[in-house]
Amino acid sequence: MRHKIMSICFMLTVIGGGSMAIVRAQPEDSTQQAAVLVVYYSRDGHTHTVAESLAKKFNADLERLIDTKNRSGAAGTSSAGKDAYAGALTLLEPLRHDPQRYDVILIGTPGWFGNVTPAVRTFIKENSLAGKKIGLFGTVNLTGIESALAQAAKLIAGDAGGKIPTLPLRKRDLKDDVLAQKIDRFFTEFNRADAAATQRAGTAADAAQ
Repeated sequence: MRHKIMSICFMLTVIGGGSMAIVRAQPEDSTQQAAVLVVYYSRDGHTHTVAESLAKKFNADLERLIDTKNRSGAAGTSSAGKDAYAGALTLLEPLRHDPQRYDVILIGTPGWFGNVTPAVRTFIKENSLAGKKIGLFGTVNLTGIESALAQAAKLIAGDAGGKIPTLPLRKRDLKDDVLAQKIDRFFTEFNRADAAATQRAGTAADAAQ
């Protein structure tokens, strides 16, 4: 019994200090930011559904963009389409998360007549995304989401926007089993693209030496 007590005391002794101290688990730092941020605008809730699923898959923080302009009702729908087609910006409520503290940003938008929403266009214009790993996702009832995501990619990266991984979805894709499969595929493709980009950067660095 005495031997067991001495063994326990030895385990709790701080080596070199000569005194006993119990090592306790440190509380998680609540100020530490996640590496991934999902930023999105959603009017009818479809893009919100996808954003939540992506946040779970990527272990990401969520930032919902709030457009201060009323987009509800028939009048709101009409102005939304006109503003999206014209490439208009809007006034957003302040963000809860600082995009500059994230390495990976996934940006989601509905497709409004084949165009990026003013809220997402404004986010892209007002925030530097240089050096960030970007992914794009979007939803639409029937058609136009591919062109909307291509538009967003060009806003972010110009002619290199075609290299940005995208997840285009239609309303029929939002069923739980279908959405889960598509998100799994996007997750794999995103990580593969990221690994390829890292390898290219390493090769270029080696060649420059």
